[in-house]
Amino acid sequence: MALIVVCSAKGSPGASTTALALAAEWPRQSLLAELDPLGGDLVYRQGAEDGSVLDPNRGMNSLALAGRGGITPELVHEHSQRLPGGLDVLVGLTRPEQTNGWSGRWTALGRALATGPADVIADIGRAQPGSPVNELLPYASLVLVVSRTTAEDLAHLRSRVASLHNVLSPAGRSGAPVGVLLIAPARQQAAASRDAAQVLAAGQVPAQVAGLIAFDPKAAEQLAGRRRGRIHRTQLVASVRQTVAGLGTQFGLGRVPEQSTPETESTEGVLR
Repeated sequence: MALIVVCSAKGSPGASTTALALAAEWPRQSLLAELDPLGGDLVYRQGAEDGSVLDPNRGMNSLALAGRGGITPELVHEHSQRLPGGLDVLVGLTRPEQTNGWSGRWTALGRALATGPADVIADIGRAQPGSPVNELLPYASLVLVVSRTTAEDLAHLRSRVASLHNVLSPAGRSGAPVGVLLIAPARQQAAASRDAAQVLAAGQVPAQVAGLIAFDPKAAEQLAGRRRGRIHRTQLVASVRQTVAGLGTQFGLGRVPEQSTPETESTEGVLR
């Protein structure tokens, strides 16, 4: 299946929230993997399917120990947990120093995630040169860079995408395409998309705007488990659904065969 990597160009533009929403709204069986070397926070925000809390030690931490002899898709599944609504998650590291346990093994993890039975939405945190998680990028089917739309954000976006391209396409080989997800208020999205396209084109950066995510702080709080409400009716979720459909059109990802049904419920189900 497909490995879709989600990362941020600068700071905290909402990449983790976007990754969770994409995974929850994905039309095929999906797994959300928290692969940020600095650690994940899903375990503190969401509960388990049975109403209990997520286990911080079951996920990347336990997989590092169990996978010393090799990492397989089946082993990844064994160390995943399930959120309400049916979304499977691979909970991230809890402390940055735990990244040492993955030294030299990110490539094997990338191979396992790319060959499993589910599409994987992998949140790798901030895209930056030298990050150990870059070792799994050659196995990605698509890399999505999340960015806000200020002038400085777009400048960082251009440099980050250029450096990602070097990792994805070493020695001139063809790598995964890079798409940009812009977070902006609904009324500013058309202008934001145009500005971002111009910035990327001016820098001759091989990437395209792949989706527009609504800037919707209240919905983001709901998705993070800090606020209750009808999240499936929010601008955030509506924009994520449009983005998922667009990814199918642009890159052939996320399409569900005719007469089949998604394996997980919508974003509504991942809230406590």
